[in-house]
This record gives sequence, C-alpha cells and structure tokens, in this order.
Amino acid sequence: MTAWIETICAQGVRRPGYDADRFSESFIAERFTEFGLEEVHLEPVALPRWEPTEWSLTVDGTTHDCFPLPHTQAGTVEGVLGEEIALETVTLNSWPQSFVRERIALRTIDPDGDFDTLHQTLPFGRRLQAVMEPSIEAGKKAFVGIFDAPWDSCDYYVPYDGELRPIPGVWVSKSTGAKLHEGQRATLSVKSTREDVTCHNVVGTLPGDSDEFVIVGSHHDGPWVSAVEDASGIALVLAQAKYWASQTHRPHNMIFVVQAGHMVHGVGCRAFIDAHRELMDHVVLEVHLEHTAKESYGENGELRTKDAPETAWWFVSRNDELIDAVEHALRTEGVRRSFILPPDAFGEWPTTDGGFYHTAGVPLVNFLAAPMYLFDSQDTVDKIHVASLEPVSNAAIRIIGWTAGRSAADLRTLSVP
Repeated sequence: MTAWIETICAQGVRRPGYDADRFSESFIAERFTEFGLEEVHLEPVALPRWEPTEWSLTVDGTTHDCFPLPHTQAGTVEGVLGEEIALETVTLNSWPQSFVRERIALRTIDPDGDFDTLHQTLPFGRRLQAVMEPSIEAGKKAFVGIFDAPWDSCDYYVPYDGELRPIPGVWVSKSTGAKLHEGQRATLSVKSTREDVTCHNVVGTLPGDSDEFVIVGSHHDGPWVSAVEDASGIALVLAQAKYWASQTHRPHNMIFVVQAGHMVHGVGCRAFIDAHRELMDHVVLEVHLEHTAKESYGENGELRTKDAPETAWWFVSRNDELIDAVEHALRTEGVRRSFILPPDAFGEWPTTDGGFYHTAGVPLVNFLAAPMYLFDSQDTVDKIHVASLEPVSNAAIRIIGWTAGRSAADLRTLSVP
C-alpha cells in the first residue's frame, strides 16, 4: 500500500486534469486489471481544469510570497488594502474532541481515552469554502486572505468547489499577514488558465452471491502531491479490490470506483450516480475510504507530526445493526480514535467524496480523517499514518462481509433518531 502511495505521489501535483491525475487513472485501471477485476473501464467526467501560471502581491513596494485562490478570476488590481482590495484573516477551526463525543457522535472508539483532552484543528475556517463571498458582495475588486494556521504557509487550496469567482485573490501566510494592514497600497496579479476537460471515473467489478451490489470508492485527484488527500484513499480501495478479487465468494456483486473531480465539488461522484441512477436502489452499501493521516501540530512556524493517527470520522447511515457492525469491526481491528457519525452530522451529506450517495438514498459507511494540513502542499508521504492502513482495510473487509444475507431494503430501515 505504501508503494502505491509513493508511486502516485512521485508524479507531482494531482489537481483535476493535470498529468499526475491522468497517470492515476491509468495506474488504478492497470491495478484493477492486474488483480482480476472484470469490466475495467473509464467513465468520462466533464470538469473545469484550473492552472495558475504567474502570481504576485506587492504591498508598499515589497513583494510577498502568496498563492492564488483556486478558480478565481485572473487579472491585475491596484488599490488600497481594506478599500478596493479586501484584507481578510481565515483562522482554522479547532474543537475539543470531548465536544464531538458528547454532542455529535453516535458511538466513540477511544480505548486510550485520548478524546478527554485532545483538540483537533480542522482544515477549514468558519466560512468553510465561502471565504471570498463577503468581499465579493461588498464590491471589492480583489482579495488578500491571511491563512492563519498553526504553521506558516500560503499554500491553502480553498475554495475547491470549482466555481469561478469574479475577482482575483491570493493567500498569504500568517507571518506575511502580520506585516499587512489596511491603508497600504497594493498590487495583486494572477495569471491562470481555466478550461473544460474530460477526466474519468475508474470502474471495475466483481461478481457476488446476490443480485445486489456493494460499491467501494474513493477519489484520485488532490490539491497538491497530496499523499493523504487522497493517495491514501486510492491505496485503501486498491487493497479492497485485491482482497475481494482473491475470494471465492463475495456477499454481493461489487463495484470499485475511484472518482474524478473531488476538488471540484465531487463532480465524479455526482456523475457516477447520474450515470447509474437505476442501480442506486439496489446498492446494499457504499463504502468510501479516504485519508489515513498522522496527527499534527504547529511549532515555531513549522508543521510537525506525531506517531498517533488523526481523529477518524466514520459516517454511517442511521441503521442500528449497521452501526453495531461498524463499531464491532473497528474495535476488533484496533482502529482507534474514531467517531461513528450520522451522515448529516455537518450538513445535508457527509463531508466526503462519497457524500452524494447519501442524498441518493444509498446506505453508506464513509471513512475520512481531516487533518489541518489536508489542503496544503505539506501533505506529503511522511504524513501518512502507515500503521492505520491495514486495520482500516481489515475493518472495511469485516463491514462488507457483514452485509452477507442482507438486502438493500434491509439497510434502508432507519432506526436511529
């Protein structure tokens, strides 16, 4: 699994439509074929490809390091910070895990009691992806965002919904932000390209012992080299494909799909659901696997990691038996620091690449960790929590095995309020 992750990350930045992203499509399809999956094919997904080519920010004659906000309008703007050019600080949210345990989670797997004291810093500020909207609504001509993270960086790939914002914008680091203030004259310039391209969902199948289906999925694109987001998810799905291809019996027909365009509002997931709408009522369970990550912290402007895993979120449909099965699998396989959450814990659907299956009425188990560096260029291979790869994979195998003898109708019985 680590070799797969290293191979994918060695290709470079893997944004939707980039060469490294297209390499991943071929790499996944080759592995599916090698393992013996059937009907291995690529399904087209139309999406916007955005690539910045030049960018700069000069304030009172001094040029500062910066990075463009994705899918923002190219252009050059001169003006005063706080007047023509917005100057906003985005601070990453942090919350005590005891709050999640007591107020949000359905179940908690924390044998070491870490959640009594552990705080988690999330990769979003309070406005999530809508970081520019107040400035746009106020009529600003450009946007400078100060990325207030526990480490010093301007490489923040947010927003990633693929929507074209009508003004240019750049991120600067916290240390640079400390030098900026309203009233200073600034020149902000961004050159970029944005074009419609076709990427692909990579799909393979295996026959099973029923006429219904289990879907196992993740996504193949990411904002940077992105080991956690989501080379780790690719490896987790490949591991499932390899295991289930080796089995004589499978509880249901199986579809493995690694989707395109997560970084443009999950367009690959939506495209797969739309293309196979008639199938959705016959899906017993959709298992999505993303992000085996190390816990991290900031120290003297640097990002540091610990040997411990980042908190894992297991979004599980509101079915008591399914929730019991997930908890049993996690405890049996030693997957710790985990919350079992309802699909709508943080919104209408889970904050995963597979979240739209929930709105399509499909029972699901979606695994995801959300380390604070998830959208930063420092998401490199050393951030993978390697010790979690096998336990998470084995837990997913147990959960899928549990579906034997159960139907899609059975798992659509909601029993948790």
